[in-house]
Formats: sequence, structure tokens, C-alpha cells
Amino acid sequence: MKLLSLKAVRYRSLRDESIALSDLNVFIGTNASGKSTILDALRFLHEGVEERDFRLPVSSRGGIVHLAWKGEEARQIKLTVVVQEDNREFEWSVELIRDRSSFYVQEDLYEMPGTHLLRSENGRGWWLGKKEDSHGKMERVALAQGPTACALAAAAANESFPARSVAQFVSRWGFFDPNPFVLRRGWSGFDSSRFDYVGRNLAERLYAIRESRSQTFDEIVSATQSVLGLPTAIELRKARAHEDEAEDIEDRVYFVQREPGLRYPVHQVGASSGTLRMLALMTALFGETDSNLIGIEEPENHIHPTALASFAEYLLKARERVQILVTTHSPLLLDFLNDPAAVSVVRHTDQAGTTMTRERNAEAVRQALEASGFGLGEFYETKGFGG
Repeated sequence: MKLLSLKAVRYRSLRDESIALSDLNVFIGTNASGKSTILDALRFLHEGVEERDFRLPVSSRGGIVHLAWKGEEARQIKLTVVVQEDNREFEWSVELIRDRSSFYVQEDLYEMPGTHLLRSENGRGWWLGKKEDSHGKMERVALAQGPTACALAAAAANESFPARSVAQFVSRWGFFDPNPFVLRRGWSGFDSSRFDYVGRNLAERLYAIRESRSQTFDEIVSATQSVLGLPTAIELRKARAHEDEAEDIEDRVYFVQREPGLRYPVHQVGASSGTLRMLALMTALFGETDSNLIGIEEPENHIHPTALASFAEYLLKARERVQILVTTHSPLLLDFLNDPAAVSVVRHTDQAGTTMTRERNAEAVRQALEASGFGLGEFYETKGFGG
């Protein structure tokens, strides 16, 4: 399954924007242009399916008032995605409708071009399913739930729902913006079966990967070393955080890394920000094999520019098995990826909010750059994408 497009109306800085998506998508722009909002809109939908409700995703973003476009009075926020599965296409829309400081949800799901599979408003609605005594005929099944609940998640709990795969697809999206301060600490209480958004369970996730897929663990370490020149090895260990903790408290996992020229290993808390972040990004790219779409925030952060070339190669390798969305400030990353069709330039204006410009004739741009000797980053810096 593949995500074909996102349309966002009055979602944060996205006033009214349609974004076409392919297997590799790079969003470049200045600070506060709205790059992160694109990924956040998709993460919002993912969290709604995972939580089976949109209340927590809304509240974690400051509430419905702060989630809405601020250039005008915004009473509705709407996100629509189109996904493709083989020769089938589905359109899922989620509309948040403000009711003073609260909200309720309106949801629709269509199998294109026009088969209405699900409808819910303020917790009441229906979805199409097959009943055992109807010889395969699709019939409406009544839906009654809370006003902010996710109807897609509710319908997908039933095997007879013909679009269960859409909910499963959205639930497997992964988004990552690993934070070095967080990566150094030993956090507890996080599920080790999935890598945390900011990396709070890095050691636990690496431990789980090593135990179940040792070859993948080796690939993560090797990829990090090929980009940065270190570590030469990662050793995972367990230790109790405090000697007076109860015996039934599970040991916490941490790691030490071997570095060239050093006799003793470096503890996780002493590793460099760049090393920790790159190790986390490689964990996201190659350790999260259940993910079918991965969004990464500004991979150049804390990384020396010369390391970006190697990292770009791993992005290109990962796109062969998973859909990739990346935000960046770095024209260098565009040079190393060298794919004009993947690049969207993100800009922000007071009137229109966040807008996207994508090159329509990518092959002509590639040929022109090859003939001139210029790189894609220089093409961006000279405002070649849309002027």
C-alpha cells in the first residue's frame, strides 16, 4: 500500500494545500515555513488510528483552538489522504469541527471512484460490512461511539470491513525526530516493540532488534559507522538504576560504544550528539521493518555536512522498501539525493500560509544540471523551483 496524497485545510499553517507524494519526498524550506506541519498532519492521523480516538492527538498539540489555522476564524479542520493498494484507491477524510473549546469528528471513507464505505459524525454513523446470512452482500453496520472517536479504527476491528487494510496501513506509519538529550538518558516504561518518536527507548529498541534480528542490528551499527566513522561496535548492557530498587523491577538497558583509538568504551551518556542521532536514524530506517512509511525531521541536525553524502545513500536504499518523507534545511542533501522529482520547496506567506512548489519537469531539470555541472542544491538556492 502507498500514500498518494495529503490535502490539509486549516490545519496549523496549512490553510488549503494539496500535496502529491511518491516513494521519496524531500521538503525543504526556511524556519517556520511549515515543513514539519506536513509530517505532523500525517502523524496526527496515525495517532488517531492508534489511539482509536482523536482527543489525545488534539490535546497534545495544545487543543483544538491552537491546532486550527490562525489567519482567520477556523471552525473546521480537515485532513484527507488518498492511498493505493494494488489497483484499488481509497480516500479517507477526517474533519474536526469546533464546538467552542471542544470539538467533534466527521469521517468519511470512499473506495474510488465513489463507493462510500464509512460515514461518521459526532460519534454516530455506519460502515459497510458483509453479513454471514447475506451471501456476501454489503450492508450498513450501525456505529455509535464517542464524538471524538476514530470511526476507521472502530470499523477495522471487524474482519468483514472491506477497508481494514487502510487502518492497518496508517497504523504502521513511523515518524522520527530523535533528540540527543533524550537519547542519552535511560528512560523506562516505553514499549520496545516500536521505536519512540524522539528516541526515548533507543537502547531498549536496539536490544529487542538484536535479540530477534541480529543481522538487522549489525546493519544498523555498520550503517552508522559508514556514515560517521564510528562506532566500531555497540555493546548492550543491563543495570538497575538504583541499588535500592525492588527486585521485581526490570533491569534497564543501556549501551556503550567502541570508538577508534580508545582503549575503553564510551557510555551512552557520553556519546556525541551526532553519533546518537545517526544511530537513532539508522534504527528508524532499518530497524522499523513493520513501518511502511517513515517521516524524518531534518536529518542534517548535529551531523557534519560531509556525512550527509553517505546518509543520502541509505535514504535511497531505504526507499526501495518503504515510503520516505524528509524535511530539511540543507541544499547539500538535495545534491546528494540528486532527484528533482522528490523535492518540494516549502514557503510561507501571511495570506496563504504554507505552500508547496514541486518541479513538474524533473527530467529536464536533471539533464540541465548534468550539462551545466551544477547541483540540485544550487538549483534550489537560485530559486529554480518555481522562482
